[in-house]
Amino acid sequence: MSDIVVSMLLVVRNSEESISAVLHSLLQQGYENSKFEIIVIDGESEDLTPSIANKVLSQAKVNYLILNNKAHSLSSGWNIGIRHAKGEYVVRPDAHSELLNNYVKNGIDRLKKDSFLAGVGGVLRTKSKGIFGGVVAKVLSNPIGVGKSLFRIGVSKDTYSDTAVFAVYRRSIFDKCGYFNESLGRNQDIDFHKRVLTHGYKLLTSPSMIANYYSRDTFKGFIAQGFQNGFWAIASGEYFLRHLAPLAFVFLLFFSAIVSLKLTIFILAGYFLITTFFFIKRNKFSIVDILLFDIFILSLHIAYGIGSISAIFNKMIKSK
Repeated sequence: MSDIVVSMLLVVRNSEESISAVLHSLLQQGYENSKFEIIVIDGESEDLTPSIANKVLSQAKVNYLILNNKAHSLSSGWNIGIRHAKGEYVVRPDAHSELLNNYVKNGIDRLKKDSFLAGVGGVLRTKSKGIFGGVVAKVLSNPIGVGKSLFRIGVSKDTYSDTAVFAVYRRSIFDKCGYFNESLGRNQDIDFHKRVLTHGYKLLTSPSMIANYYSRDTFKGFIAQGFQNGFWAIASGEYFLRHLAPLAFVFLLFFSAIVSLKLTIFILAGYFLITTFFFIKRNKFSIVDILLFDIFILSLHIAYGIGSISAIFNKMIKSK
C-alpha cells in the first residue's frame, strides 16, 4: 500500500518562465517527501519546461512523474494525472500560480471533517507586473469585475460555494462523479463541479488557503482572455447566472444605441459611477487609477459579452 497522502497535479505547456516557482511552492507544503508526489503533465512543450521540472524535482528528491499530454488540453492533462495518482487526495494548481504554505494541508483537514465535502479551494491573490498589470489585478479581484466569484473577491470564513479554485479533492470523487470533460475547451471545472453538486456533495472556499495567481499583464492579453472566457461560457453550456451579466450588458448598450444616444450615455454614466464606487471601496483614491480601472473593466465586460454573442452565432450556424 502506498504511503502517499496527496498527489499534486500540474498541467503545463510552454511554461518555462513560471514552472519553477509553482513547483517550489508545492515542495513547501509541509509534507515529508514520502507522503506526497508531484505529477507534471506536459503538453509537448516546445521550450525548456520538462527539463526545468525534471531538474527541480530530481534535486528535491521527491516522488514525481513527468507525463505526456498529446491532446494539449487542461482537461486531458488533469485526467491523465488523476489516473496515475497514488494519493488519497489530489490537488490541481495552475502553472501561473503559487500555493502558499499549508494550502494543501488545510484543504485535507477540512475534507477529513466532512464526508460530504468533495473539494476545498482557496482564495486568489491576483498579481501582475507593471502599471497595466496592476490594473488587471484590481479588476479581477473586485466584485464589479468578476461578480460573486468567491475565490477571487475573498471570504472571511469557510464558505460553501458553487465552484472551488485550485481545489484539493478526494481522489475517489472522480470515480463517483466522472472525470473532466475533454470535449470542452474551457469551463471543464464548472462542468465537473456541477456534477459534484448534483451527486449531493459540497464544495468549500476557505480563507485559510491562499494562492498567488499571476494574471495577464498586457491589455491585449487581458481582452483576449475575456473574449475567450465569454465565448466558452456559452459554447460549453457550463455557466452560472453571473457569467451572463456581460452578455446582458452588451445587449443593453446595443439596443439603447438604437433607441437614443442620450440613453446610451446615461447608461454608461451610471455604469461608471458604480464601477468607480466599487474601486474606491477597495482601493486608495487616485484619479489615474480610477480612469484606468473604469476603462479596463468596461473593456473586459464588452469583450466577455461579445465573446458570448459570438458563441451564440456559432451555435446557430452549426445547427443549420
